[in-house]
Amino acid sequence: MTLERGIVAAYLLACIAIGVLASRKVLISREDYWVAGRRIGTWINALAIMAALASGGSIIGVMGLAYQNGIPYALAMFAGAVLGFPLAAILVAKPLRNFGKFTLTDFLVFRYPHPVVRYAVPLVIVVSFTAYIVAQMKAAGLTANILLGISYNQAVTGMALVFILYVSIGGMLAVTWTDVVQGLLMLAVVLLTAGMMVSRLGSPAVLMQQATTAAPMLGEVAQQPFSSYLGSFVIWAAAIPVIPHIVMRVFTAKDAHGARLSLNLAMVAYSIMILAAVLAIVPAGKMHFPALADADTIFLEVMKQEFPPLIRGLAVAAVMAAVMSTTDALLLACSSAVAHDLLGEFLSKRYSLRAVNWIAVAVAWIIGLLAMYFAYSPPALLTAFYSAAIGLLSAGLFVPVIAGLWWKKATAAGGVAALLTGSAVYLAVQFTPGTPPLSAILLALPASACAMWIFSRFRQPEEAALVAEVARLHPS
Repeated sequence: MTLERGIVAAYLLACIAIGVLASRKVLISREDYWVAGRRIGTWINALAIMAALASGGSIIGVMGLAYQNGIPYALAMFAGAVLGFPLAAILVAKPLRNFGKFTLTDFLVFRYPHPVVRYAVPLVIVVSFTAYIVAQMKAAGLTANILLGISYNQAVTGMALVFILYVSIGGMLAVTWTDVVQGLLMLAVVLLTAGMMVSRLGSPAVLMQQATTAAPMLGEVAQQPFSSYLGSFVIWAAAIPVIPHIVMRVFTAKDAHGARLSLNLAMVAYSIMILAAVLAIVPAGKMHFPALADADTIFLEVMKQEFPPLIRGLAVAAVMAAVMSTTDALLLACSSAVAHDLLGEFLSKRYSLRAVNWIAVAVAWIIGLLAMYFAYSPPALLTAFYSAAIGLLSAGLFVPVIAGLWWKKATAAGGVAALLTGSAVYLAVQFTPGTPPLSAILLALPASACAMWIFSRFRQPEEAALVAEVARLHPS
């Protein structure tokens, strides 16, 4: 255990060092803190986007989901995320980068000037992302517990303190630097593990045949209702274009072209990693460990059995990287939702820029510690849990964002109605007994779209000046 712990300790210290170095620059500039000065190149941004989405859920949770509910179910969710990248590149990357602000809420408040939007959007973001962060902390705790022998609660505490520290003081610049390293580490470890499984046990086709013979449910479609399959697909297809920790990456790009290209490159890298995990590692794990009590430990058990201490140490660092690369972006998005979106106008009138940035640091600590507390009693099946939380965000934000960018007749009344209706319908259906998992989005999105159309169609159109400002986001 000594070597593995040494590797992980070195990795965590490196993350803290990056945060300290970045803090020297970002704490004196809002633009550097929230959007890394808008100087991030295409390839760096692509790796950072991939790392931000490829969470502990991708390395731990997606494999656990495939192990428990079958590979087709996991691939349905994965396919939705893959579709979401080109949707984001086509629908939001160029106009939002041209908008040139800091957050998604900035755009929605500009497009739908109403107090409800100012307060409801950050609330939806914080609620959804806090649940998402809890799921990531569980992945870190499980990893350290199984591969390092550290107690779950100690691992969660240590991990949380590290990423809260470097995010809170280093802002988007620290998140970008660490995410690039973390993205490369994740890709390397997952592809190495998948390659080892294929070299030892046969091609992915052979692995799949052997695994489905031993455990037929692994390849069956009938594990969940069709509405769950479709719902998991729609949640992530709708989420990627509007999910704040990805959209904030659009604002960091040097220009609109770089923003669009980085999203497409991120899609390729993400696809390669997930397919390797689900089609090679999961079948091998199912054959070796057919009856795990916690499906989310499948990748960790494979690593524990198959690899020497050095590789296990890198694997722990890779899972930590997966957790931290997403959680740091989530935490920054939550911090921006409170310190910038909710309180920004109030704070900027009363405090200096440096004081406002230190308040953002405090907000990051509060949200991070709250998520850490909830992570001490974690949910089952990471991916299903945080996908349900992201469903709320998709239901509330997708229609207002897309209509606000592309439909000239969208009004503030329509935006408010779409936001509230989508969120309310999603929550009502989600918590109705007997609702198939992740299917609430199939009712919430149409309800949101109908509310947008009705309240925009029968209300006064927006002022010509606002419509002209939106049109300028789409230069020919």
